[in-house]
Amino acid sequence: MTPAARTAATIDILTEIGRGDAPADAVLADWFRGHRFAGSGDRRAIRESVYADFRAGALRRWVVQAANGDPDSPRMRAIAGLALETPGEVESLFDGTGYGPAPLNADEQVVAETIRTLDLAAAPDHVDGNCPADLYGLFHDQWGEAAADELAALNQTAPVDLRVNALRATRDEAQARLAADGYDADPTPYGPAGLRGTARGNFQQLGAYCEGMIEPQDESSQLVTMLVDATPGLRVIDYCAGAGGKALALAAVSGNQADIIACDVSHSRLSHMAPRAARLGVAGVRSLAVPADQAPDELKNWADRVLIDAPCSGTGTWRRSPDMRWRTSPETIAAYTREQDKLLDTATTMLRAGGRIIYAVCSVLESEGGARVDAFLARHPDFQRLPVEDVLGAEMIARLGCNEDLVLTPKRHNTDGMYAAVLTRRP
Repeated sequence: MTPAARTAATIDILTEIGRGDAPADAVLADWFRGHRFAGSGDRRAIRESVYADFRAGALRRWVVQAANGDPDSPRMRAIAGLALETPGEVESLFDGTGYGPAPLNADEQVVAETIRTLDLAAAPDHVDGNCPADLYGLFHDQWGEAAADELAALNQTAPVDLRVNALRATRDEAQARLAADGYDADPTPYGPAGLRGTARGNFQQLGAYCEGMIEPQDESSQLVTMLVDATPGLRVIDYCAGAGGKALALAAVSGNQADIIACDVSHSRLSHMAPRAARLGVAGVRSLAVPADQAPDELKNWADRVLIDAPCSGTGTWRRSPDMRWRTSPETIAAYTREQDKLLDTATTMLRAGGRIIYAVCSVLESEGGARVDAFLARHPDFQRLPVEDVLGAEMIARLGCNEDLVLTPKRHNTDGMYAAVLTRRP
């Protein structure tokens, strides 16, 4: 493919991503499957170009708007990216030849020329953090002057974290097997079952993966799994299980001795768990499709632990999924908080005496984390927080710098952003 054709492909892919809710990686994979003529170099260049739009999205939108263009147009943002980085290539790539994009019209030429003359130092604060303008106030109100550094960390590339599956190997054994596979990984700084690398690729080709020794999982999620404290003999519900990653980790922690049910509203997502369980040597995890608004009768008063890894804005995962920041609005966040409240209320009906709710969101926003727990405790005065130190231990909590709840950010911990709290009924 010519550079112009790659530019046209980038615009097409960004347009498709903007139309729906599918993750960027899924849209890219579909496009590549439908365009087999794109070689490995083409695919790499197109992927990098698409992700450049996500990671510089605030700047590109601001300069386009400042030049009186449409900031929501992928074509205009592609023109802006070239005008900012390689201004001499704008006209050569947008010349209409072959499979390249159509030539600039008169209005687009004016926008491109204007962008070349803008003073980027005049950009507002949200641009430095690559944050959507309508979300920046939420972060600044929460973090104050630290917002710039926290948002900058959320715009970096995440490391590759792996969970060592205790049913198949120790961490040392898994690390040695990865090294034999040609993959270097070091122990994660907090979790006892984590390994961290930097190289990305198809893990399904690694011997350590095929033998069930490892499973990709961010260290923040590993720490949430530890908060469940799934000891042998306990009944555990993973209530928003998705494809079951945490349920499988809980089985490993318990040595396949806990009774675990993975629940989700999507039977399709749950169906991905069985082959993973077989590879990992997991036994005894059941799956159950559940309605979105109430617990099934069979789960009422059943569980010792209910893990709610609740649907959320995903702001804590912006490093891994930078397209999500451009899909999020104050309205979607407000909708998530209402859903989170309902899930917490439902969880109370599933607990046995002495049971615990473990509430978690992969969000850095207080409105989805601590504020939801405070609201829950106001509605349910028979519940109280259990300090996470009581589960994770004082030494780990001291290193994490947390108080009653688990609060992680990429800036402070180099993990995904995560919030978690443990809730118990008062005696």
